[in-house]
Amino acid sequence: MIVTNLCRCAGAALAAMLLLSLAAAPAQAQLARTFVSNAVGNDANDCNRLTPCRTFQRAHDNTFANGEITVLDPGGYGGVTITKAISIINDGVGEAGVLVSGGANGITINATASDAVSLRGLTIKGIGFGGGRGIVFDSGGSLTVENCAIRTLTGVVANGITFEPNGPGSLTVLNTIVSDNAGDGIHVQPGTSGSGNVSVSLSQVQLINNSFGLVLANGLGSSTVTIDAAVEDGIAAESANGGFLALSNGPKSNLMLIRSVAAHNGTSGGIGVQGPNATLRVGQSTITGNAISWKVTSGGLLQSYGDNNIDGNADGDPAIPTIIAKK
Repeated sequence: MIVTNLCRCAGAALAAMLLLSLAAAPAQAQLARTFVSNAVGNDANDCNRLTPCRTFQRAHDNTFANGEITVLDPGGYGGVTITKAISIINDGVGEAGVLVSGGANGITINATASDAVSLRGLTIKGIGFGGGRGIVFDSGGSLTVENCAIRTLTGVVANGITFEPNGPGSLTVLNTIVSDNAGDGIHVQPGTSGSGNVSVSLSQVQLINNSFGLVLANGLGSSTVTIDAAVEDGIAAESANGGFLALSNGPKSNLMLIRSVAAHNGTSGGIGVQGPNATLRVGQSTITGNAISWKVTSGGLLQSYGDNNIDGNADGDPAIPTIIAKK
C-alpha cells in the first residue's frame, strides 16, 4: 500500500509539472518572412516555407514588423488589415487575389506613423453584393503599390485606392491599373486633423472608367496638411466625371502632370482645378476627346508649360495659360 500510494503521488506530481510547463510555453514565434499558398496552405500552420498559411491575415499576424509575406502560387487570399510595417509580395506566380463585397475593404492599413507598407503583384476585385473599397490607408508612414490591378468595385464610396492619413504620409503607385470602379480611381483626402505634407507619386498608372481618375481633395476639419502630387506617364480615361482633379478648401493641393493623357472623360473634363489654394501644372501631356478640355473654378490656378497637345475636345480646345520657361 505504501509503495502504491508513493507511485500515485509521484504520478500526480509529474502531471502537475507537465501542466505547468504547458501553461508557461511561449506563443508561436513570429517570422521575418512568411508564406501563403492556395494549394497547400493552412491557417493552422506557422507560415514557414514548407508549412505555409492560407490567408494574408494569418500570415500578417505571424510576421515580424518590417517583414515580408511571399505568395507561393495563384489563388484568393482574403482581405487583410495591416497594422505594422510589412510587404506583401507576388512576383509572377499568377493571380494573388482579394475579392471585395459586403461593404468591406480589400486591404486596410491602420499602422503607426513610421510604418512603411508595400503591396506588389496583387489583384483586388469587387464582386458586388453590397459593394466595398479596394485599398484604404487610414494611418501609417507610407504606402507603395506596384504591379497591381484594382477593378470593378461597387457601392457608394467604391474608390480603388483611398489615401486618407491623419497627418503626413506618402503614397507611391507604380505600373498599376485601377479601372471600372463606381468611385474614384485614386482619392487622396487628408484627415480632419494633423499637419505636415502628404506626398503622392504616380508613374505608369492607368485610371480607366472610374467616377474620377485621380482626385486630390484637401481642406476638411482642422487639417493643415499640404498635398504635393506628381503624375508621370499616367492615363485618366473614360471617367464618368473627370480625369485629373486638384481641389482645395483651405490647405494647398498641388498637382503636376508630366507626359500624361486625359482622354474621353465626362462632365468635369480632362483636367480640373478648384479652390484658391489648388494648383495644377501640366507639361508634355495630351488632353483629347473630353466633354471639357480643362476647367478652373473658385480661384484655382492652372498653368501649362506650352508643350501640350490639346485637341478634339467638345469645348473647342481653349489654350491653357502658359508658364514662362526658365533656362
